[in-house]
Amino acid sequence: MKKIRNNVFETNSSSTHALTTTNNLGKDYVPFGNTLKIRFFNEEETLTTLADKVSYLVSHIISWYKWDAASYDDLIEQVKENSDFRRIEYYVRERYGKQIVFPEKYDGDLEEIVEINHQLQSWEHNLDEVLRDMINERDLLDEVLSDGKMIVFGRD
Repeated sequence: MKKIRNNVFETNSSSTHALTTTNNLGKDYVPFGNTLKIRFFNEEETLTTLADKVSYLVSHIISWYKWDAASYDDLIEQVKENSDFRRIEYYVRERYGKQIVFPEKYDGDLEEIVEINHQLQSWEHNLDEVLRDMINERDLLDEVLSDGKMIVFGRD
């Protein structure tokens, strides 16, 4: 990573995302209730809330399994067994008191459930590879999911 302007970090490769800092959102950062519902990520947009950022990271994990899953339920089961997902799940539960839940059903083609830009994908199927592309800190998950951080997409 290289710092190219005040409080904005971008990679110097052909990557298409950056992690930026902003003012904290406070109570608007964490969703109400005791659950955090995953939405399947198909767009490049600025991600500022915990729900959006967790959905984005979980969508990466979904993208690793979607090609070989027999059904939506099978896909979600594989994702839930993934150690990176369990790491996110534990972090969200311990830090924010939220349980991650998935939509009950998905009627579309599983190969189209999430769309992660090929330049952002982890070819090693490793969450830390994705996080390192956004920030170079010791606790990568905490740095990316903290209030006041957002994921911004753009082209080099």
